[in-house]
Amino acid sequence: MKNKPAILYVFLANAISGISQGMMMIAITWYINNTIDQPELYNTLFLGSSILSIVWGPYAGSLIDRYDRRKVMITINVLGGIYMMLCAGTALVFDGVPVFLVCGIFIMTIVFYNVHFPNLYAFLQEIVPPNSYGKITSAVEIQNQLAFVLSGGLAAVLLEGIPIHVLETIGLQQYAHILAQPIALEKLIFIDGCTYLVGVLLLWKMRYVSLTERDKRPIPVVKRLQDGLTFLKERPLIFVFGYFSHILFASIMVCSFLILPSYVLHIVHGDAAIFGLSEGLFALGAIFAGVLVDRVFRKNRLLGIILFLLLGATIYAVLFFSQSAIFLLVMYLFLGMMNASTRILRTTTLFQLVPNKIIGRINSFFGVLNTATRVLFIVIISQITFFSDNPDRSMGFLMLMLLIAATVLGLNYKKIQNFKKKTTFD
Repeated sequence: MKNKPAILYVFLANAISGISQGMMMIAITWYINNTIDQPELYNTLFLGSSILSIVWGPYAGSLIDRYDRRKVMITINVLGGIYMMLCAGTALVFDGVPVFLVCGIFIMTIVFYNVHFPNLYAFLQEIVPPNSYGKITSAVEIQNQLAFVLSGGLAAVLLEGIPIHVLETIGLQQYAHILAQPIALEKLIFIDGCTYLVGVLLLWKMRYVSLTERDKRPIPVVKRLQDGLTFLKERPLIFVFGYFSHILFASIMVCSFLILPSYVLHIVHGDAAIFGLSEGLFALGAIFAGVLVDRVFRKNRLLGIILFLLLGATIYAVLFFSQSAIFLLVMYLFLGMMNASTRILRTTTLFQLVPNKIIGRINSFFGVLNTATRVLFIVIISQITFFSDNPDRSMGFLMLMLLIAATVLGLNYKKIQNFKKKTTFD
């Protein structure tokens, strides 16, 4: 495959930063909610970051389509590395990192996410031949899920230390004075800063040949935004497909971050171990799906997406009626499979339908809409007592949303398929 060395460099840089950034976000969440005991601050930070994403997302998409995407990745890593090193350095002066700088790391990471992922997909579409789109999107999903699992495990070990009984089991009790001690936040920040700089070195060495044409004209950002909206306005079926195929991801974000902790505690009467295991099984299911899904549904990806939306709705229905921890764990394994399968099929289809010169804006638009949908779901579930006091009913609400999404795509199935046949180059 042409550009294979460049693809390997991108994957390596993405893996290193993905593990480190995931670990950092978990650490900050734990630090604000537990170490300094300010959950209200975290909620405000999370909501503010979501609103910022809605405002910043379209602009980020325009930058992705305007500038060299390799240079965009390098710029993100340089800025991130500098800020992380400055934050770690303040610990030497203030005997710890000030809370406002920790909040800054959280916001910066969210802002970078809005650029990183659309830019990553746009760059891969640019350097990968069309007949390999399915393979590359599957590989990205597998890598992201592996990074998620590793970052969660490393965060647990570094923030809490390795339990003494575990060290005794593996014969390392003589190092308990080191391994059993939690690591300071500023050291994690320093490690994260180093990974940003490693990413810079990897991307700096990377060389590639673009397989598509990009619009490099110095067009104003506002004009680029208008062009992106015009593209979707003239092709409403792409909008219908892009938005409703993304609903499953919005539902899972709401389920995992808002509903699941309460569901584990009040419905299945579980503990933190059940919560952590469910997230681990979710990632395992996603990895399994990444290996197989595009091979199975390569000839009809839209049918696969509709099927996975219906299966996702079935999973939420089971969680609505069930009060079993075992059912929760099994359903979360399958939910991970549904989510990864839908994301892979969806991304590959968008690669086929959207030219590379505008893919950054289109992905960013859909990302903004998905964030707005998540905020809407959160407001409904958290503010309406019927749902907020009954996490099982919230599962029923998500089931209904997926059924609506599957119905809309089903009603437009033939139109989308016919449009795809006229547009696709795979």
